[in-house]
Amino acid sequence: MNETATLNAEPVSSALLLEPFFAPKGVAVIGASPKPGSLGKRIVDGLIAQGYDGTLIAVHPDGESLGSCSSVKSVRELPEDIDLAVSAVSANRVEALIEPLADCGIHNLIVVSGGFSETGTEGELLHKRLKDTANKFGVRIIGPNCMGTFSPSDKFSSFFLSPDEVRLPRAGSIAIISQSGAFLSAVLDRLASRDIGVRRAINFGNRMDIGECEALEAFACDPRVRVIGIYLEGVQNGPRFFETVRRIAVFKPVVIYKGGKGAKGSRVTQAHSASLAGEYPVFQAVCRQTGMIEVKGLSEMVSALQVLQSVPASKGNRVLIVSNGGGMGVLLTDLLEEGDCDVVEPPLQIQEELKNILPGYYSFRNPIDLTGSGTNEQCVLAIDKILKTGLYDCLLLVVLAGTEGINADIAKRLREILPRDLPVILGAYGHKLFSPLREAFVREGIPVFSTGEEAAWVVNLLARLGKNKIKEISVSGVSSLLPMGEGRLSPPLDEMRIKRFLKERKIQVPASFLVTRPEDMDQAIEETGFPLVLKAVGPDLLHKTELHGVELNLNDRQELENKWKTMNQTWPGQVWVEEQMPAGLDLMIGMYRDATFGPLLLFGTGGSYVEIYKDIERIMLPATEEEIREIILRTHAGQIIQGVRGQNPLALEKLIEFLIWMTKWVEAETRLVALDFNPVRLYVDSLVVLDAKAEFLP
Repeated sequence: MNETATLNAEPVSSALLLEPFFAPKGVAVIGASPKPGSLGKRIVDGLIAQGYDGTLIAVHPDGESLGSCSSVKSVRELPEDIDLAVSAVSANRVEALIEPLADCGIHNLIVVSGGFSETGTEGELLHKRLKDTANKFGVRIIGPNCMGTFSPSDKFSSFFLSPDEVRLPRAGSIAIISQSGAFLSAVLDRLASRDIGVRRAINFGNRMDIGECEALEAFACDPRVRVIGIYLEGVQNGPRFFETVRRIAVFKPVVIYKGGKGAKGSRVTQAHSASLAGEYPVFQAVCRQTGMIEVKGLSEMVSALQVLQSVPASKGNRVLIVSNGGGMGVLLTDLLEEGDCDVVEPPLQIQEELKNILPGYYSFRNPIDLTGSGTNEQCVLAIDKILKTGLYDCLLLVVLAGTEGINADIAKRLREILPRDLPVILGAYGHKLFSPLREAFVREGIPVFSTGEEAAWVVNLLARLGKNKIKEISVSGVSSLLPMGEGRLSPPLDEMRIKRFLKERKIQVPASFLVTRPEDMDQAIEETGFPLVLKAVGPDLLHKTELHGVELNLNDRQELENKWKTMNQTWPGQVWVEEQMPAGLDLMIGMYRDATFGPLLLFGTGGSYVEIYKDIERIMLPATEEEIREIILRTHAGQIIQGVRGQNPLALEKLIEFLIWMTKWVEAETRLVALDFNPVRLYVDSLVVLDAKAEFLP
């Protein structure tokens, strides 16, 4: 696939925009002095250590050179071939650099110094002034309060890290985007320790200007990037991030670790849809819908990047496990079956053939157990023979040290028989076994891990990716038979006004009648019959059950009148009689406009105990009909809708039709903050909205 062709012109422009930040023709480090501990000097030393071969100049009032790096006293003395500046001066001096940089034709700036918005009110003012001035003179900024960029193939790094403290990887095919400099340095150090290469890395800190979306777009267009890793605590532009990742993950894996998952939001939870949205669940919905791979920490991030930059996704979930320890085989089997992998038994004929060749006390049922007596030759023979059956999608080989038979010499023999298109994951216990195997296979693209648990984790990851291969998304095909209708809702709103709006659009709601005097009940009784429901209705009555504002199962005129009189004393002129619908499946259908990502659809089991059931799925809008169907079927409610225990299936297509109509309404009505249809009652052939709430922008 032509990766660049899958993206529009915007990502291509982002790639051009960021190129001087990774491969500059010339660099000026502002604030670099010979003084020990100088941040600028550390950056210069890092560039020299990388072997940077462009023009490198320090800028400092003293004008002293830093070894092989020449120096000038001011920005205005810089030569013409400088296209990137790195500022290591104090926060209050950065803004003054912008105009002279622009006058010299330098429109790319990395601000590594802190003291901006992260420090409080005064820093926020400095942040705003710097941003406004940079915009005025057309200077693009990475930072402030960041490490900047790293590109080993271009011999460039703006990092102020000492090589003695943090190892930087060789050139490779991984790209990393990180809001945190500490997290990025830890990932890079771990990758370097595994001899895994990196194409490019960026830490944008306070993210005044250039952020994750520009970096994603640039890395998507870079054919030398095979996998992208991201660490984020917050998203700069939610809708743009969502759409960008949605396009990229079709052809290039995107791995993400979200920092601050446990932080509670400060939303006003006026309806179920708002309280059930949740900041972290919204992020999980974004991951699921875009195809991003969420990991739970540093170790999982490094392992995922290592595997995905070289190992193909598994075509299925059938795994062959081979080990020289019976207990290890049992452990690996448990871990893979928890991850929904299938540890398929080889054909009996193959097992018998192996028993005739190899010792009979070996086990060939899968996991293959060669015991402590197994040798390199026997291990390779068994793997080769079983894999040739074509029954397996992945090989997991975990060997334990301490025996003479299987040792590091197995690497050469394995390379000769392993299929190139089959994912292979190795685990090796013991330094004398692990290190030689890793060295032998790292350039082959076969990862070797020091524990069986880590190796099993990545096998589960590969199998899951193969199963959930993301398809290109198009929302143009979404359609609905329900009419949008004319006119718009406007606050203040109550349940009955919303239901009238729905009814005008051919969406079924119960018959309802406002009762301001006992005689008003007659029409309701005549038209609908018993049982009936009494409801107190008003813009501020959001949770009627808790307020005792609902009376169900009213079966005669006297009971109805008595209950009405009681309720009318509390809510005069606000009590309605409504048709009581037959029993069915109660669903919760809602929308919440997330402050970061935009409108979010919620679906699941409804009723008074919706928070207790927690059977809720979420999906970002706009969404395709296929995506809507998928979130329905992921819930317990969705299983019931399909028919269980001999019951007839419910009206799934009518439900999907209603949800599509609702998403179109949300798209057209941008003032909507939240919708809460709970319950929506589903039957075999119909759907009825029993309760409705809506929250609009003022």
